[in-house]
Amino acid sequence: MLKVSPFLLKSSKKLKKLHYVHKSLVICDYVCYRRKANEMVEFDNWRKKRGLGEGAITEEVLLAYFFNVEKHFAASLMWTKYSMLKSMLKVHKGIDISKYGKLTSYLKVGSRKYKTKKAKILERNQIEEFLKKAPVVEYLQVKVALILGVAGACRCNELTFLDISDVQDKGSYLYVLIPDTKTNISRSFTVMEEAFSVNAVEMCRKYISLRPKAAGRRFFSRYVDGKCTTQHVGINTISKTFSKVVSFLGLPDPESFTGHGMCVF
Repeated sequence: MLKVSPFLLKSSKKLKKLHYVHKSLVICDYVCYRRKANEMVEFDNWRKKRGLGEGAITEEVLLAYFFNVEKHFAASLMWTKYSMLKSMLKVHKGIDISKYGKLTSYLKVGSRKYKTKKAKILERNQIEEFLKKAPVVEYLQVKVALILGVAGACRCNELTFLDISDVQDKGSYLYVLIPDTKTNISRSFTVMEEAFSVNAVEMCRKYISLRPKAAGRRFFSRYVDGKCTTQHVGINTISKTFSKVVSFLGLPDPESFTGHGMCVF
């Protein structure tokens, strides 16, 4: 029987993981480009309806466009739409609207009127209550996501793309590696048995043991009626972890609790 070198096997696994990360980034870049392209199409349609040619893309025209946009969109989206349109106009029309002082001043005034709504976070005793009382057969995946998210102050995308090999069982604790972060700097954290009122390590072990071998490289796979499937858990599901906890506890306004709460606990 042909024996495969452990070094080659390890390298192969790393290459597969890198390919998976690269594929995810390509998809993300494509989605971002499509959003920018759609913004450009909206502006062009607005301009053509008013009989304005490409040579009429002036600061006054853009002020009129964003005045119209403000009627239909929240103030928090104005800078996002400005940024996307700025990028597309510079690339495809050779127009740099960042030099339009009146336009940026108008957007700044609009942003001052907007008051941000901070996401609510759960208290320690509320998390402990959920981990104790929520039935495992229904909430095991939510509990594990909550444990890892709180212990490592993880972002939703970090949990979504967490690799099964990045969670290492060290006996009395779990060692978790987060290789791809927003700051491009790898970091790690540990989950101790006594970190919560329940045995957090044992709960994570139970979830890992239920994952089918064909579940792929992602750590989180869909959990239904006490069993894991081969389907990956998406970022939308992970981001609703806190709202599911809030709903179970019967707290008001569950949608105001977002995944950002795990980063600031």
